[in-house]
Amino acid sequence: MAVNLKRRAFFMSIVMTMGLCMTGVSFAQTAADKYPEKPIKIIVPFAAGGPVDTLARVIGQKMQEHWGQPVLIELRPGASTLIGTTALARSQADGYTLIISVSNHTTNPAMHSTMPYDTLKDFQPIGLMARTPIVAYANPGFEANNLPELVALAKRQPNVISFGSAGTGSMTHLTAELLKQKAGIDMQHVVYKGGTPALMDTIAGHIPMTFATVGQAWEQYKGKKVKPLGISSEKRYRSMPDIPTFKEQGVDVVTTEWLGLLAPAGTPPGIVAKLNAEIRRIVALPGLGDRLSAMELVSSTPQELDAFIRSEMDRWAPLIRQLGIKVN
Repeated sequence: MAVNLKRRAFFMSIVMTMGLCMTGVSFAQTAADKYPEKPIKIIVPFAAGGPVDTLARVIGQKMQEHWGQPVLIELRPGASTLIGTTALARSQADGYTLIISVSNHTTNPAMHSTMPYDTLKDFQPIGLMARTPIVAYANPGFEANNLPELVALAKRQPNVISFGSAGTGSMTHLTAELLKQKAGIDMQHVVYKGGTPALMDTIAGHIPMTFATVGQAWEQYKGKKVKPLGISSEKRYRSMPDIPTFKEQGVDVVTTEWLGLLAPAGTPPGIVAKLNAEIRRIVALPGLGDRLSAMELVSSTPQELDAFIRSEMDRWAPLIRQLGIKVN
């Protein structure tokens, strides 16, 4: 009799354990199934009006229309995206706080001796959304009209030509440094706090040229206020087919500013999958690319974005160390 009671108690404990496990699964499934139940916040780690802000508002609008929940855009500019990204790392991992990240996410660790978060461990990649190459723009009166002419001029006048960028360690800066390295030339980097001041100084003739993303100088390019010398895409860019690539002009440099969606680490897999599917749906919408002509809309799995982030960190860390770039 005692043996039977013990056996019954043993089986009851198994049943109760299975019940608790099933309940946990049910709760997890319910959270993902009901997502989103409240407003979603997308952090933009830049000031208003730039390409990242524009993409966030377009994506947010489409998410809101589809899911029927408000999507709020929160601007958290500053410190090469560290301010906004730190805010995300400290947010609840429930899928209701996200961020649009760019290349700074992969270059910051090599430039900072201390970081307020772990770039690989504190975030959950959702998916790529867009990418845009870097263009070498010159003042219309600049002597060089293309990349070979720039290289020849820089070799005749080493360390005389100056160029601007969106800031030290930005993709625009690193693209210029990589081009210098591959072409065997030297030019002076003039540090600006953002791509717009560098672009305005190029137009005004205070510096002869700058490196900027397609979106940063889109209107100025269309208005012929700047002269493009080359573009860092693998092949000619669809919205700028008249600009030859760096590779096409004899310098093997291919770079891209990328824009991807991240959530805090620990976000439930079901919610990650739901967000990824929504981003894929949005970037595939007919006509959306016309509204974002300065960007190439793309998509990826969370795993592909994670692998890409790791590869970009490995790619740029040696150049950053070689250049001796340290922010703190």
